This record gives sequence, structure tokens and C-alpha cells, in this order.
Amino acid sequence: MIERLQRIATFLHRFRLFIVALGVTSLGIFSVSLFQNSWLDGDVWLIPGLLSLCWSLTLYSVIALFQHIPEKVDKSESWRNRTSNSIRRGALWLTGVSLLLLSGALVILSYQLLRTWIMG
Repeated sequence: MIERLQRIATFLHRFRLFIVALGVTSLGIFSVSLFQNSWLDGDVWLIPGLLSLCWSLTLYSVIALFQHIPEKVDKSESWRNRTSNSIRRGALWLTGVSLLLLSGALVILSYQLLRTWIMG
């Protein structure tokens, strides 16, 4: 699983600047929408700004966490290297499961918020 996340992270690394720019822009839109402003009419862009911020943070987290994962060591390595490597890989595996669960929750949140935004 973490090898697949590493492949996804290396692919997304090409779009890192776009993801950061999307995050900064959506943070600005979200912040401006929170307060009454003459630039934006009400809170029309509050939900899309929040969702794009959440998705850009999620994608950037994948890039930052899973771009470099430790390789599996063979049995000829010392017990200290094997233990250290298995602890690091185990922590990344738990992080990957947590990220997948949070991404699933973000999909559900996106559906609910976009449905509310379109109906309103």
C-alpha cells in the first residue's frame, strides 16, 4: 500500500506548485468569504473555497509524507537496521491507512457540502 502511495506522490510532485497555489488561493477566497466584503456577494464562495482548501491540503500531505519511503531490507542486514526500518514502514503504513480514511471522509463531506451549495 505504501509503495502505491509513493507512486501517487511522485506523480503528484509534478503538480506541487499548482497544488500550493490552489491552496493559497482557496484560503484567500475562504477568508474573504467569512467577512462581509464588497468584492464577494455574501458567502457564495465559502463552501467551494473550503473544499478546495481541504483537497489541496490532502494532496500536499500525500506528496510530503509518501514521496520517500524506506526500502525493505533483507535478512542480511543487522537487527538494528531491520527494526528501525520496520518501525518507519509501520508508521508510514498507519499514516497511509489514516490518510485513506480521512480521504473517504472528505469525499463524503464534499458530496454533502456541494449538494447543499447547489441547492442553496
